[in-house]
Amino acid sequence: MTATFTSVQAQTDSTLRIFDSGFGIYAELGMLPANKAIRNELAKMNIKPFTAFMGSVVLTRRQESPRWFSEGRIIAMNSTNYTTGKNGMKADLAGIGIGTSGGPKLINNARWNLTIPFGADVMLYRLSIKNDGQVAFGHLLQNPSAYKPVRLLNANINLHAGVGADFKMNFLPKINEKVFLSSKLTYQQPLLGKRKWKSESVTVSDLPSLKLNQVFFQIGLVFFPKRKPKL
Repeated sequence: MTATFTSVQAQTDSTLRIFDSGFGIYAELGMLPANKAIRNELAKMNIKPFTAFMGSVVLTRRQESPRWFSEGRIIAMNSTNYTTGKNGMKADLAGIGIGTSGGPKLINNARWNLTIPFGADVMLYRLSIKNDGQVAFGHLLQNPSAYKPVRLLNANINLHAGVGADFKMNFLPKINEKVFLSSKLTYQQPLLGKRKWKSESVTVSDLPSLKLNQVFFQIGLVFFPKRKPKL
């Protein structure tokens, strides 16, 4: 009976170990070149537009087998123009979302993984238009509504697909089973098409929509901590 239980437990542990679990942190860098219309419209209204450059911090939970990998994603995106200038209005673009990505491994050897990642992200974007200048405290108290930011929201589901590579490193082997220097080159395509901007109470009719199709590059580290032995 004891031998049978030990055999079953060993088989169960072996099955569970087919999938290794880890966590990663990435930087995503991309361009938003298709948003010239909205940036020009903001500039016509003397509002300093957000940049065509996009940067994101992505936290992931990764699972993988010898032939497949998958990641759950938490994304914080920013495309704000941080340059300083004359007092006036400026537009900040930011986004937050969750998603998933995964795909097959074309190559899996002692040093490299070559992957074909694809997936989807659900994103909420905020366009915040605010005063970029300085004002006396007394004037601010007398005219608070003149300096209140205008916040517009937009949402979409972004599909992505591309190619990825993991370089396997022996980093801090006392605490990590393995560590990957991971990178991906991916194309993103929004699923829902053109979406109108919305404030808290109304829909904006004439501001061009946010166009999210782009190519972005992702690079980061993925850690697979050592598991504590079961008693």
